[in-house]
Amino acid sequence: MRIRWRRRGRLRKAATALVALALLPVAILLGSASIHAAASSPAAGIHTDALGTQDTGPPTAEALQRSEASGLFGPFSWDGQLVSGPFVSFDFSVGTGAIVGYFAVNGTNASLLIDTIRIAGFVPTSTPQIAGATFTASASNVSLVVHDEPTALLEIHTTGQPRSVELSFPNGATDLAVSHATEWPHSGLAFGVGASHGRLMVGRGNLTVNGTTVTADLQADDYLALRAVPAFAEHAAERTAVLDAFASGRLAAEYEFVAMSGGGWLENTAQYQGGLAATSTHVEYGQAKIDLGVAEPRGGVVILAFDPETMPADAQHRLVVTQNGSEVQQATSPVESLYTLPGTSAHPSFSLLAMNATVLVIYLPELSASPLQIESLALPASPGLDEPTELAMVAAVFVVSLAAAVMLRRPQE
Repeated sequence: MRIRWRRRGRLRKAATALVALALLPVAILLGSASIHAAASSPAAGIHTDALGTQDTGPPTAEALQRSEASGLFGPFSWDGQLVSGPFVSFDFSVGTGAIVGYFAVNGTNASLLIDTIRIAGFVPTSTPQIAGATFTASASNVSLVVHDEPTALLEIHTTGQPRSVELSFPNGATDLAVSHATEWPHSGLAFGVGASHGRLMVGRGNLTVNGTTVTADLQADDYLALRAVPAFAEHAAERTAVLDAFASGRLAAEYEFVAMSGGGWLENTAQYQGGLAATSTHVEYGQAKIDLGVAEPRGGVVILAFDPETMPADAQHRLVVTQNGSEVQQATSPVESLYTLPGTSAHPSFSLLAMNATVLVIYLPELSASPLQIESLALPASPGLDEPTELAMVAAVFVVSLAAAVMLRRPQE
């Protein structure tokens, strides 16, 4: 009796080994599938459609919802006095061209950044225009552009003649410190309002401070821009790094894109350096192309941002950035490209910021004649086993299991 059980013990061990050997090919095949999936990247599909217009149809509304949810930009509305959007709100006087109560907002949160903004001699010569995320008011030789986006970007352009701009900050505003440089931008200002902080920069003119009033003396063909990081801003560290690049002049331009179903896209753009312009742009799901050019060759940082549906950047996709057909390497640090000074590196690089949107920071040693292409390539799913192999493995497991059950069956008394 003892001999019989000892023999059955050896049979149990043998059966266990057979089951393990039968299942081993399954583990090997599944393991190799994940390795192959990471090794190949088929190109995304290509669609060709024209630039979408500013309409209120379902494709536009759906694209704006995705843009707002991603923290890119939202649509402005204006009732003749109050200009409001998901991210910015202020009163605008057509008679005087003054902005009163310039707020950064987000849901129920609101932060007053500036009490009033007045441009000397500025009386709009036509009705202000709203085009998606931008509010534009123009007069002779000067224009005001406000963007409905989380950093409350505001721009003033002069052409032909100088202008002065007076900005009155709220009582208690701090850090109203002016800086000067020999290169663009010539003047800069740091400011704090409560827990919010921001920067103002002037391309060629000067800034002076008197209490909480700041005066910007813009030259002819000059530029002023202001942006902030509100106290309630999401991804405050990343937005502060972008703010620093903006204030220093490293940031040359920003382009935000949202593709629409049926073709076309919505965009919100700003160029912070004179002479920089996108000469050609095309955006579709999974792919974007943009051609940059400047009057004088120089380097700088360009930000390209997309909602996650337009340009996925998850574990199932791989981002590929090319310039002039050559692939641009991704930097090891998420914000490294933001701090690369123009002229310090001869090699382009890009960083992916950790934000709700797909935000690429691209350093280019040469902005002139710089065609950029961004692609989100879908990685293939793990390949499954073919049907004959699956049936053979099921049969093998069944046979081994049945044999083990027979051998391990207790003897009848």
